[in-house]
Amino acid sequence: MNIGNIPRRNAIQFPDKTALIFEDQRWTWREFNTRINRLSNALAGLGLKKGDKVAILTENVPAIVEANYACAKQGIIFFPVMSRLAPPDIRYLVDLSDASVLVYHPAFAAVVEDMKPELPEVKDYIQIGGEVPAGVTEYEDFLQSGSEAEPKVEVLPDDIYCFLCTGGTTGVSKLAMGSHLNALSAIYSTINALSITPEDVGIQVLPLFHVIQNNCLHPLLAAGATVVLQRGFDPVAYMKAIEGEKVTMVIVVPPFLFGWIMSVPEAMACDTTSVRAFATAAATFPEELKQAVLQKMPNAHLFYTYGLTESSGGNATVLNHENNFRKPGSIGVVNPLMDYRIVKDTGEEVAVGEIGELLLKGPAIIKGYYRREDETEKTFTGGWLHTGDIVKEDEDGFLYFVDRLKDMIKTGGENVFAKEVEDALLLHPKVAEVAVFGLPDPQWGEKIHAALVLQPGESASEEEIMEFCRENLPGFKRPKVVFFVDVLPRNPSGKVLKHVLREDLAQE
Repeated sequence: MNIGNIPRRNAIQFPDKTALIFEDQRWTWREFNTRINRLSNALAGLGLKKGDKVAILTENVPAIVEANYACAKQGIIFFPVMSRLAPPDIRYLVDLSDASVLVYHPAFAAVVEDMKPELPEVKDYIQIGGEVPAGVTEYEDFLQSGSEAEPKVEVLPDDIYCFLCTGGTTGVSKLAMGSHLNALSAIYSTINALSITPEDVGIQVLPLFHVIQNNCLHPLLAAGATVVLQRGFDPVAYMKAIEGEKVTMVIVVPPFLFGWIMSVPEAMACDTTSVRAFATAAATFPEELKQAVLQKMPNAHLFYTYGLTESSGGNATVLNHENNFRKPGSIGVVNPLMDYRIVKDTGEEVAVGEIGELLLKGPAIIKGYYRREDETEKTFTGGWLHTGDIVKEDEDGFLYFVDRLKDMIKTGGENVFAKEVEDALLLHPKVAEVAVFGLPDPQWGEKIHAALVLQPGESASEEEIMEFCRENLPGFKRPKVVFFVDVLPRNPSGKVLKHVLREDLAQE
């Protein structure tokens, strides 16, 4: 069981079909698999063997896809570094990973040069094009030095396939260890949920250093579909690609990306009637946004998914098109490959309709955190992944996300879930986005704060928002402090980084 079998088998079944499109370049499955084999064998030529680690620091370029499968074919552990981190965090994670090879894009050449003295484990540096400095190998030359032959390394289901950065929204970075079985469980669950076929064309704009690769990239490629890879998000380029390549599958996380598109007339003018599936996750998907998506993509079916890095991506639950409207606010039904429990803090299971923490078990649940045994033991207790997410289940078996356990605010002797306050504030016509959190307070225990982003062109006062809260929230749930920001800090999957807001306020 090897994720590297995906390009190998598609090269047999669909040799002349387009696998990957990037800017003005296209590769058939035969060409794509040949390049992957060359890179895989070149890495083996450096002396790398099964279980060794290769880190890659880059934007979304074809090399990150090639390296992903090339490492898998040799049983090498692939580590796509979260490139949006600050240089000290990048250095820390590369060092933590024990990578002996670092592949990087020239955009990060200065960062890598500064890191080198502090990365004693890295023996080989490979730069993806550009002006290559002394002592560094050029990527394309390196790839072409390898043989076209298929690597013949036995890879077992529980062998580690990749490391993925995870810190959730806490700011603490860890390396999640995903096995080949973990990834393939997520990949084929997504293919089944979205009914992906070889005739589909998908667009990949979300960063491939994220677990979203298991829901956006690999399922499309594993099904034999074509993927349009984009370096980064530009609303006009994104929508023109959908129109020009007749994209059928849009998997975009979170919905605010679509909000950005809607504010750009040139993007909205593009024809998107080819889209048959629009999938999203990681953020609230309100009814009005669903209707806006369907108005722009009238032939699309809507899917909402929930998951986390520890469940190998956003496939732990799925809400299909019909139930998006029959069960508003739901995050869907648990993946049939998953067992689940909803428990109180005592470990006792809750009754239908009651809230509790969601626990998950199944083949997609990762192996733990690399070199973080204590945190692994705490998160994966008794064979169950403790998600830290508070949910409830209705009488039909549909789940509803309530809040993150750590986002529950204890104020004045009451427990307040940040999400219910956020949902109320989002009803204000001038409010585009909101983040609610607690800060220590001697009187209240924690004082409720609300950071608001207003709709473009709107203005509002703190008193206006407070008055709205008085009309729509009970007293103990109302924010005591309201402030306005231009943008909410988010991680690459779109989740708000409330710890950044807390730290900023604490410094003030």
